[in-house]
Amino acid sequence: MSDSEDDYMSDKLLQQCEQDIRPGLVFNRTTKRQYELEKKKKEIEAKRPKSNREREEELREKGLNTAISSENKGFKMLEKMGFKQGQSLGKTQSGLKEPIKIELKSSKSGIGVESHFKERIKKKMERNDDYLKKKLNDFQFNNKIKQARRFLEKDFYTAQKTCEDLDCRKNIDEPIQEFYWTRETIRKKRDIKEEDEEEEFNEEFASYITEENLVEIIDYLRSRHLYCMFCAFVATDDEDLKTSCPGPYRSDHDDG
Repeated sequence: MSDSEDDYMSDKLLQQCEQDIRPGLVFNRTTKRQYELEKKKKEIEAKRPKSNREREEELREKGLNTAISSENKGFKMLEKMGFKQGQSLGKTQSGLKEPIKIELKSSKSGIGVESHFKERIKKKMERNDDYLKKKLNDFQFNNKIKQARRFLEKDFYTAQKTCEDLDCRKNIDEPIQEFYWTRETIRKKRDIKEEDEEEEFNEEFASYITEENLVEIIDYLRSRHLYCMFCAFVATDDEDLKTSCPGPYRSDHDDG
């Protein structure tokens, strides 16, 4: 190597590098000073003794992430029970391969508070489910009540209309009971004209629509006219009515 060429390991070359402050590395003296201050700050920070909290966190993380040593008494006891490092606890196919990880609480709530709230939420959801089921049952029950009421009103009017027609065919001018005949006919017989009388009359006739009164009209139709309103036929006598008709009521004529 010639004297004109500098040795790349020589002090001269290193000194040139230290003095070579280029724009791509350190832009000016202020930037260089800032860099030196930051470097010194990091050195001081590294020498600063760590606080108890920092040391505790480091030790805790180290302990949680470190497997139990094979020299540990507890580990040796597990080995005597058949445990081998790297295998699962319990059955091989479904056991845990590592101890359950400790979950550190980040909230300020006390021990058991979160589980208590979860239990309360669970019970509230169960109560909501029970409430919805009850509402559904009530809805279905109310629908059945409404349906039964519609059938009653329909059958009641049919019975009244039939009774009125059959009575008139036998020249019966007045019903045995007013509710045996239709409301329109009874209104004409009473000659109701005033609005107050009309309202009172409608309320009165609406109160007649009951199952007991319907049964009474049906029995009258069968005994007086030998007629079944559900079969829609007139029998020749009692025996014919008994043999030809399954029964006096709607339920007797329902399929199944």
